Amino acid sequence: MGNALGYLKWLRSYNQVFSPDRHEDFVETNIGFPCRVVTGNKAVQSVFDIDLFRKEEFCFGPVEVRQDFTDGVCPSITSNGKIHERRKALMMDVIAEAYKEIPASTANAVLSSIASWGRRPTDFESKLFAVSAGALLPTIFGKTTHFNAEEIEVYMSGMIELKPDSFLATLLALLEGNKRIEGRRAMANILEKMRTSERYLQLMDLGKSHGFDKTDTTAQLLFMATFNAVVGMAANLVASFARLDTIRAEDREELREEALAALKKHGGLTGEALAEMPKTESFVLEVLRASPSPDFWSTIATRPATVQYSTESGPQKIKAGERVYASSYWALRDPAVFDKPDDFVWRRFLGPEGKARREHHVIFHGRLIDTPAPSNHMCPGKDVGLSVIKGSIAILNTFFGWDLEEPPVWTGTYAARLGKPDREVKIKSFWLQHPNVLKEIFPSNFDDIIDLITCD
Repeated sequence: MGNALGYLKWLRSYNQVFSPDRHEDFVETNIGFPCRVVTGNKAVQSVFDIDLFRKEEFCFGPVEVRQDFTDGVCPSITSNGKIHERRKALMMDVIAEAYKEIPASTANAVLSSIASWGRRPTDFESKLFAVSAGALLPTIFGKTTHFNAEEIEVYMSGMIELKPDSFLATLLALLEGNKRIEGRRAMANILEKMRTSERYLQLMDLGKSHGFDKTDTTAQLLFMATFNAVVGMAANLVASFARLDTIRAEDREELREEALAALKKHGGLTGEALAEMPKTESFVLEVLRASPSPDFWSTIATRPATVQYSTESGPQKIKAGERVYASSYWALRDPAVFDKPDDFVWRRFLGPEGKARREHHVIFHGRLIDTPAPSNHMCPGKDVGLSVIKGSIAILNTFFGWDLEEPPVWTGTYAARLGKPDREVKIKSFWLQHPNVLKEIFPSNFDDIIDLITCD
């Protein structure tokens, strides 16, 4: 299969292109380049070995980040070796400071956004994207700088391109020329806001302490905060919101009662309140298992290696330089470690058995149980992302109700949906419920919400 045909097939069928038969833990295919796709849970975990597998700079499988969208600086997420360790350490320090403010910032982002929605919110996925941006960015750059979520979306849409080594890539580049121009314009606006934010100089000093100049530090912050954090959290937030529509009403009420008790006890959304929502956490972890984002890792073997497989195929030899594409989508559907993997079981990660299952949960470029460190590829914002999603879902499910225009469906065949349902999530009606309790816990947001949610 040629590279162009392989890419088109991947784009059309996405995860289904390498659907395993479970007698093997890998599929040899072409997704724009020849590669071996590992699909078994144990095999995918083998690819996390940074000594055996390196990431391809600026690349995510068959697509890559345009270098003029990062000022030529390779993002930490696609770096390797010592430079990756230094960049990752910097991002971990940034995130550690932000994490302290995340619960309160999440509550404010959700409730202040809802105040402008009305009873029939349009372009709903973009509204959740704005929630994601509003929850995170103030904790990094300060509360006085207001980023435009739409500009971030435009920046993202122009950033990614098909690897420029084929006629198809050239054709797509010509067709999407305006996206690139608009994306660069949005990038300039975002950078201006970053550089004039109240914490920018403090962040530059932090970068300097890690041995980076302003250009490198700013580029790392730009990519981490927008692509890694805002985009990633928004996709998972949309998926989590949509999944609420697929469980029973009594299950949603059970989640609501847990969240309400924790919010009341701690006087709002706090770290302590989130820690007392194990059912909400299990629900979110099951969302990330059933429709993970990201759902793959693209690597290159640094030397000949043997990867352990759990099926009858046995250990597999990998050649130096071979492209190995790890599918968390299929690893999280491996029946060897997850019972009824095609079913959405929101209690799956509760209790002692649920805790044990977390060892097999692969998400955010690592194992769920991994602690982010400079020496691994686990996302430094893992805990931040989980807190934003958990907190947002707790507030939405506890105080609001809604009807969707159509039931959400996931087939894993749409690359652009990033774990979200196949079709865009659209709201038919949205309303406030339990207003007295909302006023008790979040009094500062209540008046704006009651005015807008109750009017047509």
